[in-house]
Amino acid sequence: MNRLCPYCAEQVSKAAKICPRCRQWLSVFSWRNPTVAALVVCLCGLICLIGFLVFFQRLLDPGMDFTRYRDGISVVESRMNLQANDKQPMVNVVVLLTNRTEVAWKNVQMDLRFYDRTGAFIDADVGWGRGIIVPHGELAFRIKTQPSHPL
Repeated sequence: MNRLCPYCAEQVSKAAKICPRCRQWLSVFSWRNPTVAALVVCLCGLICLIGFLVFFQRLLDPGMDFTRYRDGISVVESRMNLQANDKQPMVNVVVLLTNRTEVAWKNVQMDLRFYDRTGAFIDADVGWGRGIIVPHGELAFRIKTQPSHPL
């Protein structure tokens, strides 16, 4: 069983990868085809180059400067209650935030610090305020956390 070479019209064996007369590759999608191998190498190199350029751009770009919004969000009111049950005690903190900026904020991270009646620091945790604080608006949310020290 033979086939015709599309480049020189010579009869070639069906299993042949290269035409013995004109030395052209007969199967385009063979990994041994130098054109396919070169394309694969170039594609991998291009992907690596794009990845490096994106990494380098993110490394040099400091991003948005939020220092002008430092005092734009403040706590208006906060309340805490202790929930002591048999398994584990929980602290519920209800916070009311106000946004005095022109930017909407989503899922604000709060640094919770707990003090005793004398003002001595006793515990800390990080909580997330779920929701969006619209510009010049307020948002109330509850943070539930487990104390790291006994009640």
